[in-house]
Amino acid sequence: MKYSGRDTLLGGLLIALALVLPVLFHALNLGSAFLPMFLPIGVAGYLLALPVALAVGMLSPLISALLTGMPPFFPPIAPIMMVEGLALAGIPALLYQRYRWNLYLTLLITLFVDRVVALGLVILASKWLDIPEGAMGLSMILKGIPGVIFLFVALPPIVRLLEEKMRDAVILD
Repeated sequence: MKYSGRDTLLGGLLIALALVLPVLFHALNLGSAFLPMFLPIGVAGYLLALPVALAVGMLSPLISALLTGMPPFFPPIAPIMMVEGLALAGIPALLYQRYRWNLYLTLLITLFVDRVVALGLVILASKWLDIPEGAMGLSMILKGIPGVIFLFVALPPIVRLLEEKMRDAVILD
């Protein structure tokens, strides 16, 4: 699949935003409950070529973990978020961009798959760490509810606005 210089540039900007937003949310005492890193990752899935979107989804949590220690590598939150990032970026890149599905339906499917993937990985990690997986899984699902709502409310208007701006802009590749 081909991608342009515009995709690469926007991918870098979205990774930078994915590093800054969690810091801002923590500074405002909103913490990680709103899943702030996932907003730019989701935008990447809707606007960038699949390879670049997947890179944004996987690299954002990895770079953040390496630079800030958050998300942590142990317990293995960073690897879990890297896999979540692949789902959050890959599903919209396929369903919305390639197959032209409705933005909201794509987002609903994406968030559902993300939560299922996260739950499965948390259960696996809990078994590996010998922690009660039911409590960890339930905690992860409940803690993510504000973030799922935030993404469902914030992502569609951002995607629509950026699509409009990108259509109007003349960008040389």
